[in-house]
Amino acid sequence: MSSVFYKDGRGATKRLENILGKNLFDHPKDEEIIAKFIRSVTSYKDKRTYIILDFFAGSGTTLHATMQLNAEDGGHRQCILVTNNENNICEEVTYVRNKKVIEGYTTPKGVAVAGLKENNLRYYKTEFIPRDRTVKNMRRLVEAATDMLCIKENIYQEQKAFATLPYNNNVYRYYEENGHNMLIIYQEEFIPVIVEAIKAVPREKWEKTLKVYVFSPDRDPYADEFFEVEDRVELCALPAAIYDAYTQVLPRWKDKAIEVNEEQVATEEDEWEV
Repeated sequence: MSSVFYKDGRGATKRLENILGKNLFDHPKDEEIIAKFIRSVTSYKDKRTYIILDFFAGSGTTLHATMQLNAEDGGHRQCILVTNNENNICEEVTYVRNKKVIEGYTTPKGVAVAGLKENNLRYYKTEFIPRDRTVKNMRRLVEAATDMLCIKENIYQEQKAFATLPYNNNVYRYYEENGHNMLIIYQEEFIPVIVEAIKAVPREKWEKTLKVYVFSPDRDPYADEFFEVEDRVELCALPAAIYDAYTQVLPRWKDKAIEVNEEQVATEEDEWEV
């Protein structure tokens, strides 16, 4: 393979115009050149899931190139794009471009281009969460951390129930996708009820062990509580960054008693009677 890649950049500009129209983004990277770089350091043959990271997303060329390359050689590469969304570039260019690449689009000349439909696209925004020990900040952090756990485990499809339990996202959230599953528990006092629900699930229901995360003010893995189903679950520690942030905003009992009013308190006791 050549150590020097060169192409006239006008072709990349024209192809982007075919997707988005004119005058939305000047001088995009060439997705064909980017694909050559990616191909030179990744291989589809070993079936590993390579992750390509681009901190300067621009128009989203790197993701486009990754999807196109996977379509050509059957690879399993993933791509993460990062941008500060200056001038709404992510919302109006980066995201829209790759959404159209996945779904398919029609060029200004009326030519239909098939989508790379084996892919999916998720858009996450980051923001600062105050460190004040309030219920509101705790819930905001837990919601953001839940998204991070989905990324970590590559499981995104939330289910509206778990086993025989009613849905209650104040107590737990359950995700299941492509034979993988993950249970995130927010209130450890309901673990005994959840364990009984796990016991009731037929063993053939899950192809793999159930991954379980527990949000807790300490690092207790709760191995004793899950003893009866230890062969069916994998207890996972919260990543250190998530745990440290969580404990910083977790209200002390006195704070919680002062802030929470009747509208904020979820009626878990009524909903979880067994």
